[in-house]
Amino acid sequence: MKRFTSILVCLMLIGFQAIMAQDIQVSGTVTDAGGMPLPGVSIVVKGTTTGTASNVDGNFELPVPSGATLVFSSVGMKSQEIAVGSQTTIDVVLVFDIVGLDEVVVTALGITRERKSLGYATQEITGEEINKVKTDNFVNSM
Repeated sequence: MKRFTSILVCLMLIGFQAIMAQDIQVSGTVTDAGGMPLPGVSIVVKGTTTGTASNVDGNFELPVPSGATLVFSSVGMKSQEIAVGSQTTIDVVLVFDIVGLDEVVVTALGITRERKSLGYATQEITGEEINKVKTDNFVNSM
């Protein structure tokens, strides 16, 4: 009888562990502040390598352990962390993150340095110079 009781207790503990370890299928939509869907947003379960990306319509589906936290991130947007809990649908609005770039100098070897630290002359290319388009025909330039 004692052996039967100990086996029953072990089976119950294994059953509870299996129930608690169940993944929840979480789905939702990722949009920007204007309500437009955001494709290619990275959605990762925090602390793991499990993740997915939003599709063209901003929709995603991901199996998540209960009680996990999802991290939503995209280039040019502020990252957001959301605790899943028992939710099966999560709609997220990401906000633009305005970041200015400092002056960067790229040397011939691909090493980036600050302009002040270099002992030689450098050239600067502005955005206007990059956007200038030469005409492909002499007649068009007249």
